[in-house]
Amino acid sequence: MISATLVENRMIIKDSDAVSKIHRKRGFGELIDNKLYLTFVEGIYLSERGMIKVISDEKEVTFEELLKIGSAEQNILAKYIVFKDLKEKGYHVKTAFKYGCAFRVYRGSIEEEHADYIIDVFMEGEKIDANILAAHVRIAHSVKKDMVFAFVDTDNDITYYLVKRVTF
Repeated sequence: MISATLVENRMIIKDSDAVSKIHRKRGFGELIDNKLYLTFVEGIYLSERGMIKVISDEKEVTFEELLKIGSAEQNILAKYIVFKDLKEKGYHVKTAFKYGCAFRVYRGSIEEEHADYIIDVFMEGEKIDANILAAHVRIAHSVKKDMVFAFVDTDNDITYYLVKRVTF
C-alpha cells in the first residue's frame, strides 16, 4: 500500500511509482520536486478507498481520525462528501482557493481543458452572506465558469444549485 505522510493540512507521497499511479494516472495532487502533495480532502478520499495509508508520528491514521484532524477546516465533512460524489460521477476535482471556493470541476482532462464549474460547499441551514454568493457568481462569470453551490443536509444528501449571472 502507498504511504503518505501527514504534514499540517496536506499529505505527501515521495515514492516515484506511487506518484505516477496517483497523480499521472488519476489526476490527484500537485507535483512539486518529485513529491506529490495531496489536499486534505484528496487524502481522506484515497484513504477511505484503501489506496493510501496516511502516516503521522510513525503511526497509521484512520479515516475517522483524519476527519477529526480535518475538522479545523470549515465544513471539511461536507467538502469531503461533495468531493466523493463528484469523483464517483467521473469528474476531475481540484481546489479553487484562488476563487474563494472549495473546488474547480472538470468534465474532461485537467491538462487539456479549463474547469467547467466552480463549486462552493455549505451545510444545509448554514447562514450565508448574500454578498459572498453574489461575489462568487461574479468571479465565476468573469473566468467563464459556471457557479455551483452544493448544500449537504443532515443525511449527507447533496443538492446542487447552478447560479448564473444574467444581464439585460
